[in-house]
Amino acid sequence: MEALIIVAHGSKIKSSNDEIIEISNKIKNKNENTFYAFLELSEPSFYDVLKEVVEKEYKKIKIFPYFLAAGKHVLVDIPNIIKEFKTNHKDIEFIVLPHFGRCNGVEDLILSNS
Repeated sequence: MEALIIVAHGSKIKSSNDEIIEISNKIKNKNENTFYAFLELSEPSFYDVLKEVVEKEYKKIKIFPYFLAAGKHVLVDIPNIIKEFKTNHKDIEFIVLPHFGRCNGVEDLILSNS
């Protein structure tokens, strides 16, 4: 089985977190193995969701960093959390997808919404 985790920053503002949940649920309608997580300020945490997905015995876990730029969370925090899981779960393939700002077509998405 293959899981997709959409990991976002998290916010003190509930409506901001709700946007991530809404997008994730729309994706989940097309791929039932979709989960969402936050790095800080909101729940569920990325660590907890990874733990849940591992316990459900997914053998491939794709992580989509929902970030426009590759800052500390994308370059350090997400890889460090994954590294911890890789150490204890060598039978699981963890794949970090390009962060949102590096996705193919993001420039067209911006232009089509302007």
